[in-house]
Amino acid sequence: QGGTQGASKNDVPSVQAEKQMLKDVEGKDNEDTVTQVKPQEPAVLDPEAQPAWIFCAGQWQECICGGRVKWGNDEKWQIIELPKDKQMQKVVCSIDVLGDIIPGDGGKHCQCEVTPGTSFYWQLNPMLMPEKLADSTGSRLISSCDIFEEGQGSIPGHVQWQAAEPFCSPAWEAKAGGDPELKPGEKKVELSNLQELMKVRIDARFVKTYEKYLDEDGWIPRAYVNYYAGAPDGKHTLMSDELIRSVHLFSRELIVVFHLGSLTPEKWTPERYPRLLLMHLAPLGPKVQKSFNYNKLRTLLVSRVRVGVQLDSDQFVAPGADYMFNMTEREITKDYPIPILPVHYFSFTQKDAPSNIWWRRFCPDPPKCELHSMRWSHAHPTWTFWALPWLGKWLRRHFRDEVLLAESDKGSLRIADIPEDEDMLNVAAWEDKVTKQWCKFDNDRTEFEELVKWDPSMGSKCPPGTGCSNIMADVRFYPKGAAKAHFTAHNAKDPKETARWIDRINARYKKGLYPTKVIVYQGRLFGDGEELRKEFPAMPCLL
Repeated sequence: QGGTQGASKNDVPSVQAEKQMLKDVEGKDNEDTVTQVKPQEPAVLDPEAQPAWIFCAGQWQECICGGRVKWGNDEKWQIIELPKDKQMQKVVCSIDVLGDIIPGDGGKHCQCEVTPGTSFYWQLNPMLMPEKLADSTGSRLISSCDIFEEGQGSIPGHVQWQAAEPFCSPAWEAKAGGDPELKPGEKKVELSNLQELMKVRIDARFVKTYEKYLDEDGWIPRAYVNYYAGAPDGKHTLMSDELIRSVHLFSRELIVVFHLGSLTPEKWTPERYPRLLLMHLAPLGPKVQKSFNYNKLRTLLVSRVRVGVQLDSDQFVAPGADYMFNMTEREITKDYPIPILPVHYFSFTQKDAPSNIWWRRFCPDPPKCELHSMRWSHAHPTWTFWALPWLGKWLRRHFRDEVLLAESDKGSLRIADIPEDEDMLNVAAWEDKVTKQWCKFDNDRTEFEELVKWDPSMGSKCPPGTGCSNIMADVRFYPKGAAKAHFTAHNAKDPKETARWIDRINARYKKGLYPTKVIVYQGRLFGDGEELRKEFPAMPCLL
């Protein structure tokens, strides 16, 4: 695997120490509380301002609008009127609900008619507003091509510009034109659109929180990073809310939430969530017809987080999760500048989906697939700023429609044809012969049942059940299965059920009835990667 295999126990925050944060979450002696910054409306609106149509939601997403909505693309639209007795409407932007008015057009989307000066106008994602009006709300532009280029004076800033330059620089674009390996295809996203994808605004409510936690180089030292879009009372927002709550219960770190929708919940305030940083991105939109999940790599690239742990909205963190920052900082360095992903519970190979386009490059010899450098990973990367150029390279290849040229033992592969982020991250790992992989730290929520049932009298013994079993074995990489670390739960798609899980864990945790060791292998509990590796030195995955 390479690199050091264990961290010093003195560097690992204990579960017991994290309990000191509970009184902060409950509103007692909260040192992190900051005063809410209210958006400032301009004293006078431009008298020439007219109602405007703005992008609201891509296909299959919900549009929340305080006016009329139109569905379609280019010059063909279907208008949905605002009901007379409503100030707001929610429209599901899909062919199932609104009909397919342009068959075969993948750029169909919803736009919202916004009247300047209305309450709805001021609640909008500022990245959907004209620039001057967005500034007047109190939000601040904190990431952009200009900011990245000007920030090269620091080490992380210099590294970030290496990652972002292809998304920003006409000079880079011109130079790339002479390199056959960088030749863009017909699905290429234009440079002007890539530049817009680099812009981030901090929500006006969280400006002071943001300023409080920045380091001397203008970077966030450590943070969990999430991205989502959806109605303020919609399922994905409620899922994200439970994720944020879990971080405030069980972690000492920040959580950065990137919002790609229209409106955010009013209850997300620095008083309620003192370690939340709410940031806004513009949606990919019809000019960037890519899966919504490619925003995952985009948020890592623009977050300006030195050490980060990516979390999806259907996850929550559990006691001990902050250990992931220690192991990430230990393993992802200048000498190993590549993000690391956790091993997937399922050993996904060519025989499971033989039609996938990447097998002709990475498995021309089924069932051996000797070109696989490691088992399939789950798309929950952790990273440091050193890994940004690698992330930028692969996101660039996808957005510019680049092709991996054929080699003697490999077929060619068009990167834009890789449909999802997890697919591309695994393809990228195999292409670059990556071997470092985390043990499983994103287990199904139901696997926490055994930890909730644990009793201090059991010591380092894990109760019988799925949560205390090894990850599924495979012949080549994990013949005895892989270890689990119950740092985060995955597949938490029902917000009410998720709330119950978090509450159950928290109740045991506050009473000292939750295990302080949460790494599981061979039915035993371990406190950290060093303890696990001392007992099982041949363990292929890292913690």
